[in-house]
Amino acid sequence: MDRSNDPRQNFYASPTVDELIGQQGKGPVHDPTVLLGDFWPEDEPVEEFLVALHEWRGHDRSDRAA
Repeated sequence: MDRSNDPRQNFYASPTVDELIGQQGKGPVHDPTVLLGDFWPEDEPVEEFLVALHEWRGHDRSDRAA
């Protein structure tokens, strides 16, 4: 990739998708299981996850004006 079109070197660069893929050394995902996250214990019910998600997003504030 030309340094003039490399966003690491030039803030105003406009690299193509192919240039970005080459720069980052990434490619298509062939196994979707690699995208699975391991952030919630399997023995916890989904309802507890949803409660936590709402808390993380700030939806469970008692004072809605805050």
